[in-house]
Amino acid sequence: MAIEKNIHTIVGAFKNNLKSVDELVNFDREVLEFAITSISTLKEKLKKHHRLENPHLTAQNTLSLLKNVKKNDSLRPRYKTIFNQGLVLLVSYFGSTVSELFKHSASIVLKSDENSRLLKEEIKLSLQELRDMNFDLGESIGDILVLKKDMSFQDMKSISRCFKSYFDIDAEKDSDVNNIIFGQACRHSIVHAGGIVDDRLMHQVSSAFPRDVKNSLPEGATLAFNPKELKIISESMMKYVESLGTKLGVSLKSIPI
Repeated sequence: MAIEKNIHTIVGAFKNNLKSVDELVNFDREVLEFAITSISTLKEKLKKHHRLENPHLTAQNTLSLLKNVKKNDSLRPRYKTIFNQGLVLLVSYFGSTVSELFKHSASIVLKSDENSRLLKEEIKLSLQELRDMNFDLGESIGDILVLKKDMSFQDMKSISRCFKSYFDIDAEKDSDVNNIIFGQACRHSIVHAGGIVDDRLMHQVSSAFPRDVKNSLPEGATLAFNPKELKIISESMMKYVESLGTKLGVSLKSIPI
């Protein structure tokens, strides 16, 4: 039960992080809705208590303006940087969550499964490193393994290899995985290449088909994500993490603890 709870906690934290990104990229709509509601209330109060019907003397013109801004998403084009940074956050949260799932599961396996391949791995620790851990590997063994074996959770190939090698868990390369691959590649471009679609990005996403986001990428263009695209990538990440958590839970249940 403790195993399920810990995996559930990691997956739940990821879900909350995805929600925070969605709230960030849609904050303008929340602000507009708040303003529209407040001004609508003011309009009704003016009409009731002062019997004002002339729209120039009430809040009607301002209210109409705000409603049009909301309806037409007039402010959205100005938020390109926020939307792109939303993608950066999604990819960072995803990598961190998958890493936590691996380290948590590896710690349990190393303590409990005498037949695990993980026990055959050799790592080198200095006496100072051991001293810094009070000569007690304990819960740190997962972190140590990831660090010493130089494991990466920044791209799907490395992630798939880690979970296949140590937990015999496969992940089908479907549109959700391709959406994540695309997001990871674009995150690298945004952070390191100013979001320009260059040869490296084109090569990284060349096999990420079928996918549900930006199937056409003109070389030399600048990446500009929108909330709908971020939602698609976010949902694909959530599906992958939930599936991975379920598979790890099943795998760890078979270990006599």
